[in-house]
Amino acid sequence: MVRPKVFGGGTPRGGYLGLMHRVRATIERYVPLDDEAWARIEPMWTLKQHERGELVTAAGSVETRFGIMEEGVHRIFFEHDGQDHSLGFSYDGSWTGVYDSFVTGRPARIQLLSLTPSAAWWIDRADLLRAYEEVPAMERFGRLILEEVLVGRAQREVEMLSLSAKERYRRFMDRSAHLLQLVPQKDIASYLGMTPETFSRLRARVR
Repeated sequence: MVRPKVFGGGTPRGGYLGLMHRVRATIERYVPLDDEAWARIEPMWTLKQHERGELVTAAGSVETRFGIMEEGVHRIFFEHDGQDHSLGFSYDGSWTGVYDSFVTGRPARIQLLSLTPSAAWWIDRADLLRAYEEVPAMERFGRLILEEVLVGRAQREVEMLSLSAKERYRRFMDRSAHLLQLVPQKDIASYLGMTPETFSRLRARVR
């Protein structure tokens, strides 16, 4: 096995074998990879650790990497009229990065913040494009990720417009209740389109 590159501190829990398994297992949720295909793309991934409060991707920069979370939580947000608005959270085994900027090559308006000490596997855009060319399954993987992003955004827009605050809270709890232990309530409230006060009331009353 190729020993992966690690930047930003020591190795997170699980060791190298466990970590690289995370990347392969995440990709194989979408497409199958044989050992030959995996051997081609494995060296393209780099593990980087991020400090709590680190701005991983700043507004105005161009996102050149696509990531898979190993541990910790990233928050995706944008600033408008002096306030920031949560768009989503990335955590164990999910995607991270500012996908719009990554795809278009344009400066990002959306930002990415490490809410906790975190570690993520990153692949550069040039390497991912090369993987699409060299490994047919990876090209399909790229299409499926784009479809997932588009469907997820459409679903979120419908929920924000059609569901009550209580319904949005319940759906969040059904999907991601564990984030209450990792993410400040004000950031979850922002993601759900409500004030922190409303979120606190719902948390106290809704079971």
